[in-house]
Amino acid sequence: MSTDDNRRATNQRGSYTYEIRGNSPLDEAQRQALAQFAIAERNDDVPTDRAARALELLGQGVGIVEPSGELVWMNHGLSRQSPETMRRFADCCVDAINAWRRSRATAATLRASFRASGVWCEVVMTPLRGAGSDQVEGAVALLIDATATRRLQDRLDAIDQAGVELLHFDAETIRSLNAPERLRALETRVVAATQSVLGFDHFEYRLIDRRTEQLELVFCSGLVPLGIGERIFARAEGNGVSGLVATTGESILCPNVPADSRYLRGLPGAMSTLTVPLRLHDKVIGILNAESAALDHFDDEDRLGAELLGRYVALSLNILDMLVAERCETHRTLLNNIAREAAIPLEQIAHDARALHTTVDAHPNKEIGQRLIENVAKVDELIRSAAMAPRGVLGADEFLREGACDPIFRGRSILVADDDETIRRTVHAVLEQQGCVVTEFEDGANAIRTIRERAATSTPFDLVISDVRMPDANGYEVFRATKDVNPETPVILMTAFGYDPNHSIVRSSQEGLHCFLFKPFQISQLLEEARKALHERSTKLG
Repeated sequence: MSTDDNRRATNQRGSYTYEIRGNSPLDEAQRQALAQFAIAERNDDVPTDRAARALELLGQGVGIVEPSGELVWMNHGLSRQSPETMRRFADCCVDAINAWRRSRATAATLRASFRASGVWCEVVMTPLRGAGSDQVEGAVALLIDATATRRLQDRLDAIDQAGVELLHFDAETIRSLNAPERLRALETRVVAATQSVLGFDHFEYRLIDRRTEQLELVFCSGLVPLGIGERIFARAEGNGVSGLVATTGESILCPNVPADSRYLRGLPGAMSTLTVPLRLHDKVIGILNAESAALDHFDDEDRLGAELLGRYVALSLNILDMLVAERCETHRTLLNNIAREAAIPLEQIAHDARALHTTVDAHPNKEIGQRLIENVAKVDELIRSAAMAPRGVLGADEFLREGACDPIFRGRSILVADDDETIRRTVHAVLEQQGCVVTEFEDGANAIRTIRERAATSTPFDLVISDVRMPDANGYEVFRATKDVNPETPVILMTAFGYDPNHSIVRSSQEGLHCFLFKPFQISQLLEEARKALHERSTKLG
């Protein structure tokens, strides 16, 4: 439609005026089609004489397009669009008309989208048929500004792609990493995705410990962690917004933090927050909490994006947990198989040893038989103990028998915390033999209290050795309490085959952990790491 050929006709219906543009006035079929289109799109039972008024309330414009691509009528809204937009609008209608004419099976309403003048547009089209004929003679179409919708879709697509990358684990690479290394690799991806596709700068991910219902910190960026001994639980009352979201599974937008009594400190000067559940299928396993120093910073678009990314994060964490569980189960299966295979030859050796032992008292084989019986019993006990659970200290008995001492340990004050009495006592005995002054605890809370008391009297421990999972406090809290009162004190954490439900090792490794040991470990390995830690401490103190 050229500008020179434009004609305008004005029709007055009450106080409403609309325009007809094109080479010819609208015929009755076109007028009826517009009226029906307006009524249908408004979903309102309005009389025909009010249909034209409704047309002005639809999207960014309404028009009628002939098969040639000529816009024979448009309302005010469409007439204000750019020439490029009107051309693309007409092109979409021509494509729809051709589709209707080619096939009767084509849907009565078609949609198309395009980008023009920096705006994403959607066109909704219905066929215009001649009076008493099924022949499609044009299209009645609605123009909608879909920029916000497209922006949201693009954002969701980016989140979806980031989520797919979170779940992409190279099996061989992952198997070569221990649990903390796997979590560090995942953390890098999660933090990057949260910052880039969600645009969050200050956030934290917490997982629910199913034993205690505590919301344990996993990943954190820009927020101040809770203090030692401060805890959040997956409970509706007294545990902030995070506890409520973890309990109900419903996201919460808090536009004005100062006015919300449920808020627990995170970002200094926080004014608004967004908290969404981490869902593994239909089960809530944790939360994602984001904060901002601006009022009303987050909206429903942020909520949708955070919920989607949160599902991917939950799935990726679950995969890592399964890999750790698989490693533990593989270890148990292997040792059980070894125990079964070794049972027959061990019993035969024991039988022969008993035969030697029953010889006359003066015979030299009697002493050999006794040693064989003792050694077979020890081998059997070691295999059975290792097969029962992936934990323990190996080689302690032999080390204690040898009695070798290293001067670097003499007089050193060392704290040992582990709720497993056997491990705690074994480590205690070996260190004590080395000349150390050992203080042991079966829980983290008392260990932390003593660490603080000793620091207050200027007699801090030279080394702290702690299990990762204990009652009252986890390994990270023991580590953090130690570093808070005396940064020079090294810390060694122990865990059973990388099982680290609180992700203590990942967090403490980033903040100066000396090392971590996977149970069962050789006592020589513990002493070597303790030796290195004490040497480094002595070097720092001069």
